[in-house]
Amino acid sequence: MKERSIPAAIFGFLFAAGLAVAAEPARPEFPSIELIDLSGQTVPLKNVLGMATVLNFWATWCGPCRMEMPELQKLSNELGGKGLVVLAVDVDMAPAPDEVGPGGQLALVKPRIEGFLQRSGVTLPVFLVDGKTQMSLGINQIPFSVLLDREGRVVRVYPGYSAESVQDMRRQLLGLLAEHSGKGGK
Repeated sequence: MKERSIPAAIFGFLFAAGLAVAAEPARPEFPSIELIDLSGQTVPLKNVLGMATVLNFWATWCGPCRMEMPELQKLSNELGGKGLVVLAVDVDMAPAPDEVGPGGQLALVKPRIEGFLQRSGVTLPVFLVDGKTQMSLGINQIPFSVLLDREGRVVRVYPGYSAESVQDMRRQLLGLLAEHSGKGGK
């Protein structure tokens, strides 16, 4: 097994433990990753953060993901004007041999992603990460959502899907957005 960096190992542990921030301890910084957009361009995560950001790791074949995605679209529609960014991060790309590369994998998964988006009416920005990045983050189930503050620190993680987790996410988002609008919070 290859040795992972200490920050990646710590972050993986936090994900595995199902980090739930009840009090207001220091928020761990989300790893600096690069996302791949549907045109094949890489984008540093820090360049697409909002006042509050939901990273939703999903796949086109995932039933619970298909149930959750419209709810995340509703959150984006409701709170996007207040600074929320919801990023749908597809994990359909497996770790690839170097000769195939992300571009070859993107050509395979892009039609499935676009078909899903068209059928579901989801208009969220879609990015991809390769399997190596997914594994380095410690994400071993989907859907998996991570709520980040505007500095890219982890506020809460939501492994799996449930209506209750989406309700909690909405409450957390309202609190984060209120922090930055001067309407309460910290």
